[in-house]
Amino acid sequence: MFIRMFFSRWWPSLLTFAVIIYATLFPDPVWPDDAPAIPGLDKIIHAIMFGGLAGAFAFDYARKKPRQKPGRRVMVYMCLVSLAFGGLIELLQTAMHIGRSGDWCDFIADAVGVAVAFVSAPPAVAAVLRIRP
Repeated sequence: MFIRMFFSRWWPSLLTFAVIIYATLFPDPVWPDDAPAIPGLDKIIHAIMFGGLAGAFAFDYARKKPRQKPGRRVMVYMCLVSLAFGGLIELLQTAMHIGRSGDWCDFIADAVGVAVAFVSAPPAVAAVLRIRP
């Protein structure tokens, strides 16, 4: 019963988490060799993934606690978890020898995405779920 309730309440975060694992820990899961090179695209994708994870956490939190958007303290915890996960991914990419390498610039991009989510997720979640101040 607990597991079912957990998955029903946190499925957007869990789905985002699973997509990030697939996109970062599998050897070139979606990037064709003949794709056009766009400078910095990898960093933009990292910022979107980890900012999206923090945003998904905020959304799930607000769905779990009706009429309450995530406050600063809650967002700090969610962002720290997202950022720690980003750092862990970079370490795992280096350690797993899967043809990918960890990159501190990717981690910085993760941090930028998480910082944007820290500021933008609470009002966005409040608007989507129609939570009034």
